[in-house]
Amino acid sequence: FSLFSSQIQLTAFTLALSQAETRIVGGQAAAAGSWPWQARLTIRGALCGGSLINSQWILSAAHCFSSTSNVVVYLGETSIDNSPNSVSKTVSQIIVHPNYNSQSQDNDVSLVKLSSSVTFNNYISPVCLAAAGSDFPGGTTAWVTGFGTLSSGALIFSVILINHENLDICNPSRV
Repeated sequence: FSLFSSQIQLTAFTLALSQAETRIVGGQAAAAGSWPWQARLTIRGALCGGSLINSQWILSAAHCFSSTSNVVVYLGETSIDNSPNSVSKTVSQIIVHPNYNSQSQDNDVSLVKLSSSVTFNNYISPVCLAAAGSDFPGGTTAWVTGFGTLSSGALIFSVILINHENLDICNPSRV
């Protein structure tokens, strides 16, 4: 589980959105291909985000999953309704961080294995992870990506730039 080290925290943020929490506060619509590692995962009607880390694995949040059944991963999307570059995959395995605590949300990280590899293109490619030992001091900025509504209407892929010290923006009551 060396992949579950802290350097991933700012590199591969994921937002988990329930059906009742679909706003991206301060976000803007993302252009096609601008974040080609962003994954949308649907789990029995719920929505979670993730980051493609290679041709067959997604980094996501542990709280999203109880089993591999009914999980579908979408890549290459900018809108749920109309994304011509979208690819969907089923899931064959989910590895939850061994120290995940559902009450405190500590170690809320999981790896999701796709049932088959994806082909990389301009709209689907893996995220560049930070090197081991990387440091993200206070004031470091990071992009947070995920699906949500900027106003009433269709669910779209959105992005927002935040400061490392302002991670409370990811609080579910604000998302």
